[in-house]
Amino acid sequence: VRRALLATMVLSAVAVLGTHSRGALLAVGAMGAFLWLKAPRKLVGGVLMAVAGVTMLTFMPEHWWARMETIQDYREDDSALGRLNAWQFAWRMASDNFFGGGFMIYEPDLFLKYAPDPDRIHAAHSIYFQVLGEHGFVGLALFLAVGVFTWLDARRLIKTSRLDPSLKWASDLGRMVQVSMVGFAVGGAFLSLAYYDLPYNVT
Repeated sequence: VRRALLATMVLSAVAVLGTHSRGALLAVGAMGAFLWLKAPRKLVGGVLMAVAGVTMLTFMPEHWWARMETIQDYREDDSALGRLNAWQFAWRMASDNFFGGGFMIYEPDLFLKYAPDPDRIHAAHSIYFQVLGEHGFVGLALFLAVGVFTWLDARRLIKTSRLDPSLKWASDLGRMVQVSMVGFAVGGAFLSLAYYDLPYNVT
């Protein structure tokens, strides 16, 4: 079972890279860095993760690399410009409506009023700006508070179970909850997944 679960973790990372999502690449990188930071044997863990990462990347096709390279040249990427426009739209919406505009805000008349470029009607593609635009600063504060308190609970779980070998599973659970949250926080910065159910199951 342990080997099967380990294989599932590796294959999940391959599947994430296969989506061609730039946000997913950043999320996997952040999760890997956090895992290494928390690993008890950093040298061994670092080598294994580096080998696994290089192996996975060698199987990525040429158009995958071309898409990932647009991260550096975002000013020339239409999708990135659309997101920046949507983020400014969400900020202006929240600034003008303290509780946000509601769930259905991605409409031409609202973009005409709040977006710098009203012709680029684009979903937020960011959990933070999605919540900000739809629920305002109050909603964003509540959304972030859920994440902060979950992180603190996970840290408390790790701390209280560290000295008891019979509670190693609880310590591992707390660490993996934090790894999941890192992935959601980083990947979600570029994806509209504010209402995706898995992060709420983790909390």
